[in-house]
Amino acid sequence: MRVSGSSSRFLNAKQSADRPAALTGEAEPARLWAVLATITFNVIGVALLTLAPWSNWRTGLAMNIVDQAILLGVALRFRDALMARLWIYGLVTGLVELAADAWLVDFTHTLNYSVGGGPLIWRSPAWMPFAWQIVTIQFSVLGMRLMRWRPLAGLAITGLLGAVNIPYYEEMARSIHWWQYSGCRMISGTPYYIILGEFGIAVGIAWLAQRTIQGSWPKIIGAGTIAGLMIFACYAAAFFLTDRLGWASR
Repeated sequence: MRVSGSSSRFLNAKQSADRPAALTGEAEPARLWAVLATITFNVIGVALLTLAPWSNWRTGLAMNIVDQAILLGVALRFRDALMARLWIYGLVTGLVELAADAWLVDFTHTLNYSVGGGPLIWRSPAWMPFAWQIVTIQFSVLGMRLMRWRPLAGLAITGLLGAVNIPYYEEMARSIHWWQYSGCRMISGTPYYIILGEFGIAVGIAWLAQRTIQGSWPKIIGAGTIAGLMIFACYAAAFFLTDRLGWASR
């Protein structure tokens, strides 16, 4: 059936009105570009740090500070309320994720943070909650954007991006003296369980991020808590599948 020009404009206007303002205002493209800028900076920065034998926990902290400056700078410039919600969501996720790190260090004995030195929070480097905060914001923004395009396909692509992008840092971490893995099934320096777990983590982070669009602060904190626990669950499930049930060969 043919739709007239006026009817088409009406339908487009209605679709835009049905979307939350946070996803249609001028802050939305700036938010996306800010996230892409942090991903680009991190990928290039980590690659360059492999050439710096003096790299340690301080370089991880420095990169995190640059990421925060980019994201918060854009948020302040465009008065982006959604970015503020994602910032809290990511911070809570990063703090709860400390339990997953402690489990990997103390129970599986596969993760070692001592190579980087520096102050710790529980078993993790002090900057680690903020690193997870950045990762949470990145996959929240990318995931919500992809899900608006195709809900299920977008979520699957988000998971694949997580399974590729995050393990990249895991692989490089040994060379730049942030952390290292041992005693588990790996591809080069990256455990199988990390690759499998990061797929589920990226999917869960993006899915839960939808609660931040118009949610109350308690709802956002709750979403971050669930996301942090989900990181633990994804790592635990992936570890038992790959290293206890033998889904991956040595």
